[in-house]
Amino acid sequence: MLLVEAYVCNLIPSSFKYIYGFEDKTTGVKFNYRYVSVEHISKSMVLPVQHAAPMGLGAAPQLPAQFHGRPSNIRSRVCSPVVSAATFNSNSNSGTSTSTSPSSTTANSAATATAATTSTLVTPTGAPLSSSSSSSSSSLILPRKPVTGHATEESAMWKQIKLQEAYPKGRSIPHRWNGKLLEDAYARCGEVTSEYAKTFYLGTQLMTPEKARAIWAIYVWCRRTDELVDGPNASRITPAALDRWEERLEAAFEGRPYDSLDAALTDTVARFPVDIQPFRDMIGGMRMDLYKNRYETYEELYDYCYRVAGTVALMSTPIMGVDPSYKGPLEPVYRAALALGTANQLTNILRDVGEDATTRSRVYLPLDELHAYGIEEEEVLRGMFAPTTGRIDDRWKNFMKFQIERAREIFTEAEDGVNLLDPSARWPVWSALILYRQILDGIEANDYNNFTKRAYVPRWRKMTSLPAAFMMASVPITKGGEMKK
Repeated sequence: MLLVEAYVCNLIPSSFKYIYGFEDKTTGVKFNYRYVSVEHISKSMVLPVQHAAPMGLGAAPQLPAQFHGRPSNIRSRVCSPVVSAATFNSNSNSGTSTSTSPSSTTANSAATATAATTSTLVTPTGAPLSSSSSSSSSSLILPRKPVTGHATEESAMWKQIKLQEAYPKGRSIPHRWNGKLLEDAYARCGEVTSEYAKTFYLGTQLMTPEKARAIWAIYVWCRRTDELVDGPNASRITPAALDRWEERLEAAFEGRPYDSLDAALTDTVARFPVDIQPFRDMIGGMRMDLYKNRYETYEELYDYCYRVAGTVALMSTPIMGVDPSYKGPLEPVYRAALALGTANQLTNILRDVGEDATTRSRVYLPLDELHAYGIEEEEVLRGMFAPTTGRIDDRWKNFMKFQIERAREIFTEAEDGVNLLDPSARWPVWSALILYRQILDGIEANDYNNFTKRAYVPRWRKMTSLPAAFMMASVPITKGGEMKK
């Protein structure tokens, strides 16, 4: 569980405090904005990250019993003046509050005095909230700003890093699958991977057998998850079905796999330090596909990209491993992996604009950025061809140039950490990076027509790119963790 730090502003009335962000102490990342009653800020509580997510209107949920009676891990910074977390113990039940400093006592008195003359709860902009929303001191007001995609990614990355540091060789997860049954389960994962991702499968042949089959197990779970919302039965998938799929995931991580393919995943996470959070986040991405087919901003789209692609980077990096000669922190390794996942997904989106629009009525592009180029989503759905010439509209060309440039910049970020991976994993990763980046070249070669033309990398170019990838993968790193020039 990640510990968080509550930043508290002394707004009115005193029965509420405005927490403008939840911060992961290990990363400094703030998570979101909300009002919360003081009953839920106590020196004897540890607030888990999941309770910092939007929870809707109405009564505030009680924290689970396991979070009570712990030493204080919440500090507060109050706008005026500074108040200790102990000050915020609810006095509605005990009639008392504990303070450890004169300044906190003064601030608490000031807050109480303010509350006595004020009966309206205000928003961050100063507008009053409705009386129905603030009638109860245990109400929880829907936050104005949701948890961002970057914050979700950051939290999952640090969970994975901490797990890998604590259990570099994996955890002991007892399960009943072994011997030939387990070998057959891995073999089936290999068959599925070979059938549906031929190039990817060939890349795994460069790894050790143990790592290769672990990657197959991860791939198969991801594919099965994606098939729930994009497969032949997608129209019948409900949120409840995804809930059941997540329950199966939890069972697999607890050593209770449902079938042979799940058993391969269970064995993989027992042998390698793979955290469950990216898997949960990917299921969250599938939930988004059930109800969301428009993205207002790049930040919203980034959240989706992390959930469907960045998660794969977090799942696979601990299996690929780190170069034994690298003694630095794991953060740059994971940041590079996440960048590659994001860049790959953005490239998929740009390549498939026409297919997504015509077959799914989806627009995986930031609407505010479309509007900045004078483009409406209806035009994207129709295809942006100039009526007089039949050629691609100049507005679309300029928009696509911007999108392609951003994707290339993220590919460049990914390059920084690829050679920190174990040597056996570098070549396939460099190959994926180079080949995916060439899809962007293909979009340009098609004069930015991604409505009726699908950009791809010709086979001859793939073959000529592999030696270049091998050369990049062969560059050794220095003792300090940098690539030799």
